[in-house]
Amino acid sequence: MTTETIPLAPETPEAPSTTAPPVPKKRRLLAVAVVSGALTVLLSALMPLAPVTINDPTVSWPATASAPRSTMLALSAYRPFEMDARFGCGAVRAAQASGGVVFATIDPAAAGQRGLVVQAANGRLLISGVATVDEPVPAGDCTYQIRGDRGGLSILRDGTEIGRSAAMPDVHVLATSITSLAGADLSVRIRVDDQFSTSPAPLKILLMVLLALAAATAFACLVLLDRRVRREPGGFRLRLSPIDLVVPAIMLLWLFLAPMSDDDGYYSAMAKNVPFEGYVGNYYQILNQGFTPFSWFYYFLAKWQVFGFAPVVLRIPALLFGLVTWFAARHYVTGKFTGRFSGVVLGAAFLVWWLPLDMGVRPEGVVTMCGMLALLAVTVAVERQRLALLGAAVGIAAIGFFAHPTGFTTLAPLLAGLPFAWKLLTKDAGWRTIVARTLAVLSPAAVAMIMAFSDGALRDFLYAQEIFKKMAGSDTWYTEFARWMFLLNQGDAMANYAKRAPVLVCVVLLVWFVVLVTAARARRIDVPPRLALAGWSTLFAFFLLWFTPSKWTHHFGSLAGIGSVFLALMLLSSVPLIRELTNDRRVPVPVLLGGVVSVVAMLGLAGHGANLWPYSWHLGLPSAGVPPHVSVLKFDKPYWWLLLIAVVAFVLHRRGKGSYAPVIAIPVVVVMFFAANITYLVGGFAVATARTLDTWSPWAASVQDPLAARCAAADAIEVATPRPLVPLPDRWFAIQTDQLATVVTGKPAPVTYEYATSNAEVLSTGKLTDGVDSTLRRTLVLPPAPAGATQVRLTGEGEFTPPAAQKYLPLREFLPRESAVGVAWQFAFLFPCQRQPRVQNGVIEPISYAVQYGNTQWLGLTDATWQPVRGALFGDVLATQEVTALPVRMRDFPGAYPIQVYQTKPLHETGQYTLTHDSQTRMGWEGIR
Repeated sequence: MTTETIPLAPETPEAPSTTAPPVPKKRRLLAVAVVSGALTVLLSALMPLAPVTINDPTVSWPATASAPRSTMLALSAYRPFEMDARFGCGAVRAAQASGGVVFATIDPAAAGQRGLVVQAANGRLLISGVATVDEPVPAGDCTYQIRGDRGGLSILRDGTEIGRSAAMPDVHVLATSITSLAGADLSVRIRVDDQFSTSPAPLKILLMVLLALAAATAFACLVLLDRRVRREPGGFRLRLSPIDLVVPAIMLLWLFLAPMSDDDGYYSAMAKNVPFEGYVGNYYQILNQGFTPFSWFYYFLAKWQVFGFAPVVLRIPALLFGLVTWFAARHYVTGKFTGRFSGVVLGAAFLVWWLPLDMGVRPEGVVTMCGMLALLAVTVAVERQRLALLGAAVGIAAIGFFAHPTGFTTLAPLLAGLPFAWKLLTKDAGWRTIVARTLAVLSPAAVAMIMAFSDGALRDFLYAQEIFKKMAGSDTWYTEFARWMFLLNQGDAMANYAKRAPVLVCVVLLVWFVVLVTAARARRIDVPPRLALAGWSTLFAFFLLWFTPSKWTHHFGSLAGIGSVFLALMLLSSVPLIRELTNDRRVPVPVLLGGVVSVVAMLGLAGHGANLWPYSWHLGLPSAGVPPHVSVLKFDKPYWWLLLIAVVAFVLHRRGKGSYAPVIAIPVVVVMFFAANITYLVGGFAVATARTLDTWSPWAASVQDPLAARCAAADAIEVATPRPLVPLPDRWFAIQTDQLATVVTGKPAPVTYEYATSNAEVLSTGKLTDGVDSTLRRTLVLPPAPAGATQVRLTGEGEFTPPAAQKYLPLREFLPRESAVGVAWQFAFLFPCQRQPRVQNGVIEPISYAVQYGNTQWLGLTDATWQPVRGALFGDVLATQEVTALPVRMRDFPGAYPIQVYQTKPLHETGQYTLTHDSQTRMGWEGIR
């Protein structure tokens, strides 16, 4: 950590009667600061432990005891909290007479080991699934009971246990073959596990009010303590330059042109479900686990969605966060450099980092804003000797900390500035004053504690971690190498050139930063304080990323603010610092070669990333899928950058820079590399937009229809619906010019097709198969009919439908606006008009359609969000609904794209049960009972 001194603002001597309050008043102020600060810390610690009211819904079935009806009932937690099923021997006999199913929690035909199926056959009761029973049904009256909770499942007959299981069954349906009963001889009561749906109890609301008052009082004490020492005015002076117009203009343009980030669809769907479930859940998988305490950002996004779901609308907060970050960075760098080039260097460094990593609905944008503001606040607090600014830094960092696990990086400026902050806290103070100042400085973090735990508790966090580790597993600090493997994986969109550029350049500059700081310390030369703080903050931020539970490259977006000011200051300060270290003598050749080689190699490695973007169709994008290049100038060839350094050094030498020309050329070329990346990135998508204005692309649609009135991608995708053909004798069907298809299911038995003339002369024949063994109804498209063919016939041994004509229409016309559509998280961002299925009271709404990401009809259903073992949103669909895959195509763009469309039909009715709402109030460490 740096030990360089930060120059302080000059104090203005004034008469004691006007600058310092009387000693008793000062003591009272310190006493108030101690009490309010201590109370803030105490109440903040109590926030996760304070009582919350937990949603405790109960499902009772059947709705009509004398006329049971099977119903869809998919639980987001899969297994109920408690279950109590009762039926008599009369119900067993009634079931045997009407299909054999007394009741089942999953489709009896796909029982497996996860559900519970109670059947009657040949006078015997058969229970299968998580528990097994096989016994004769007693003559006369009897009562069976199946009851269970987290401790296991018991099966009783007339009070005697006859079976047991350590696990509760999954519940996707409540099904029976019984249609009528004489009385209430069949009943099932299920307590739904909806423990993450909580709200603050009255006591917790009171605690939050007291916490807010205590924090405000402590912060007011900081302001009053600051007023005791008056200084020359040092306020922020906003001096706009052309770069302050250019950078925001590019950011505004990028609002429309930017491709999706990795999780735009995922996170926007999470936020969209918040009004229905009442908490921020994973939504797509992991049993809809809660996100406490990293949830406030999603609540904000849910509120923002009242303005619409169009991609442009949902990106506006990211733009606003970015603009705040930019001007904070400008203020930080301008505090050290006021030259005409400082803004250009910072603008290049900022845009090259922010554009590819922070324009979207992921939280990295707000994290990087908080990190940058915290760095600025710490620096100005120490320079101006302002305790209130130091407290503001703590509060801002804490808010960023609880936005997302990458919020750990917002602590970096506090760690880097700790030695300076400690000097400020202890200046001219005894231990009582130090305690008072420290408690008051920590108090603004209370705002973040309220945001993090206002309606969540410690139990939510612990329970969510338990679920996540069991179903998905968490990465740890020693798997951080995985993030860098993703970044360097040539064929991965997470490793594209634009994401590599700022990160890899930052790494090499951090190495040289440490070298320069070490050399300066050995020679007792001061490193520019703002460079030192930015450098150590960036280094600490990289280390703090080690503690995130996942290792994706988009997390680097959380460093865009701190990292960009470090890049700018390093590029601006390195040459003057080197001149001071060498006393304006020639730089040693090994050092110069080391600088040139390391930078050139890293620029080439960064340029080797392909022009790939997550889950994008790259419509109209020049040179998609390959590293960036302009004619023969390839970004991933180090010799081009070496040649550029030589050319720049030659020009600088001719302009009188002497032996320092090569040294100056290095940062100049780095800035040129940044500018080239920005130009290639923004220019590439601008070209793609221009190319697709007459057709469609996400970027062209954002420009032409920013509010998504035409439903974005749903307007460009066409889906085929079958139209019956006129039947002819001998299983022939009359055809015209439409595309033909058949629907197959089950085992992959080939279907033989024949095209013939009107007199049954066969013109061509062939076989259709997809090699898939599944209950999915797959649509196989026939090859075009040969000239002269007027009829077609299909034969085969498998299950297939008669041929049908395929009529294509836009997806937005095919999908009813009010139907629940399961859209894949990979591109849900591009389907703003489709209503996603709601998860409410722990129950998943059945879908009627699905639009999924995959290269084949079967692969579209293999994502983790369809896997029961992942606690997935759609994990029950293939077992409880009839799913038909439909042919799909992209209008105006021939060829195959990873888009699949499905129509679903539930096996049972919906809503044939009674839902009762209840709640329990528990302490923050307690679960529901």
